[in-house]
Amino acid sequence: MVAVVGALLVGVPAVLAARPGDATADPAQLRDLVTASADKPWTGYAEARAALGVPRIAALSDVSTLLSGVTRMRGWYAAPDQVRTDVLTPVGERDRYVTPRGQAVWDYGAELLTLVARDPRVRLPRSEDLLPPDLARRLLAGTSPSDPATALPARRVAGVDAAGVRVTVADPETTVGALDVWADPSTGLPVAVEVRAKGVPDPLISTAFAELAQGPPDPAALAPRRGPGAGVTRSPTSDLFGVLGRGDGSTLPDRLAGRDREPPERRFPALGQYGTTLGQLIAVPLPPDLAGNLLSGIDRAGAGRTLTVDGQGSALETPLLTLAVVRSQDGARAWALSGLVPRPTIDSGAADLLAGGAT
Repeated sequence: MVAVVGALLVGVPAVLAARPGDATADPAQLRDLVTASADKPWTGYAEARAALGVPRIAALSDVSTLLSGVTRMRGWYAAPDQVRTDVLTPVGERDRYVTPRGQAVWDYGAELLTLVARDPRVRLPRSEDLLPPDLARRLLAGTSPSDPATALPARRVAGVDAAGVRVTVADPETTVGALDVWADPSTGLPVAVEVRAKGVPDPLISTAFAELAQGPPDPAALAPRRGPGAGVTRSPTSDLFGVLGRGDGSTLPDRLAGRDREPPERRFPALGQYGTTLGQLIAVPLPPDLAGNLLSGIDRAGAGRTLTVDGQGSALETPLLTLAVVRSQDGARAWALSGLVPRPTIDSGAADLLAGGAT
């Protein structure tokens, strides 16, 4: 969900990110360096804060917590297919390893190592998406080269004299107003990021390193491991959208809200990605029982908006991200619809799903 979703934390430790620095860089060149920084290895600790105010719904509790709280992470990054991220909590940690052969998730509390075959590109957001390098590259990939890039005052972040760039998003089809990124001007590695919604003065997502060492991490840290006597299990995917996306995608139209559907990913034919910019929509068919649970959860949370559609629909709206659940009148068909998009786009996409697509 952006990729996404994604993707879609107020005030990361202000003390960590607000110290002034002396670095300077051409903003357009710095943006290009950040976009091309996926080959820059690092080891570090980061904290992210989200203030989207998403109410807690049982089926999406992990996402609700991620988008409305503080996330503490330690990471080791050697390459896009050699990564480890530990999410730290008061009662333990949950470690995710990405390897050339797939993924592994170590749950400290459950003493269980889960070997994951594959997750889709289009998936629910998870903690590692909020690490400064990942968040900066993912969101900048959805902007236009013509979006204005202006310099921001430098900051001293985790020992790095970081130069700053603000990319103002001109696209009226997204709620994202601006991306503020601070990065090492010599390597382009992002060290702090703030995401701003249109019409909202304060950032809704902020993330920054508190500790950082650039260079290849210890190879031993990248090898999946489990505690003595811990269990091992296997799973084809670790993401709810991944599970749903392996089903039947015949109810997804070729076009939603004026956006053409991207070619579906192999093994996940029921994941619908419409567009590739920050204004993209993600749609996935839901089984009737899950759709009912989500609609009930939105209703109980008291924060949803009823959609005016030929069927049933409710939307959880924040200034940045919207998640809607739509169900046909007979209850036989249902979908989740999400994006960093304004209200009219969600309404149009919901109507198109119920109508079988727009021409």
